[in-house]
Amino acid sequence: MNISISTAHHVDIDYTPAGIFDRILATLIDGAFQFGLLLLGFMFIDLLTPVDSPTWFFVILMVIIASYHLFCEIVFNGRSLGKYAMRIQVVKLNGKKLTFWDCMLRWVFRLVDISISSGAVALVSIIASKRMQRLGDMAAGTTVIKLEKEVTLKQISEFEAPEEYQVVFQQAALLSDKDIKIIKDVLREVLKNNNYALLAPLSKKIKEVTGIETSMIPLEFVETILKDHSHLANN
Repeated sequence: MNISISTAHHVDIDYTPAGIFDRILATLIDGAFQFGLLLLGFMFIDLLTPVDSPTWFFVILMVIIASYHLFCEIVFNGRSLGKYAMRIQVVKLNGKKLTFWDCMLRWVFRLVDISISSGAVALVSIIASKRMQRLGDMAAGTTVIKLEKEVTLKQISEFEAPEEYQVVFQQAALLSDKDIKIIKDVLREVLKNNNYALLAPLSKKIKEVTGIETSMIPLEFVETILKDHSHLANN
């Protein structure tokens, strides 16, 4: 099952939703990290006890642990340590970037979805939902998707191929000027917002249109297609 999400450029891209097993493991990894922080905090409190009251530090520690998921999803664009390890990410169903309030809604509903119910409510909700959403996702208009291989984004100064360029995929000629404009717009959006999740589905769409089969990582493939099309169109 795939989830169709419209990007800011009104391009529908299909994503693979994160599996329940991946989400559970991500939650366990995050929980282990939070528990580790708690232990380190208590050790530090023991060191402070002979000198001063550790109450203030305990309050700060609890706030940090409680707001862990909220902080991570805001700062790291829908990814926590556990999600990063499992290569999954929270995304908006309308293709827009996550906002503070989206993350806040997911965080508040987390109390019911996971904390109070020990994950039972989230599990039932994800299984019953067509888009595999827990209650927090439904409230925020988000879902969690599975990412392909991680790629390192580099700044692209231009999409034009040099004169001596050797074409890699002749099928790039099958793409229309409109297709190329959409690819460039989506790629710029990826680079601007560090939205890694767009790369694999974009690459998949190009392959479906052109019939190309390749094991290139998504970013390299998209860059190559743009250069190939530029060279073929100008020669």
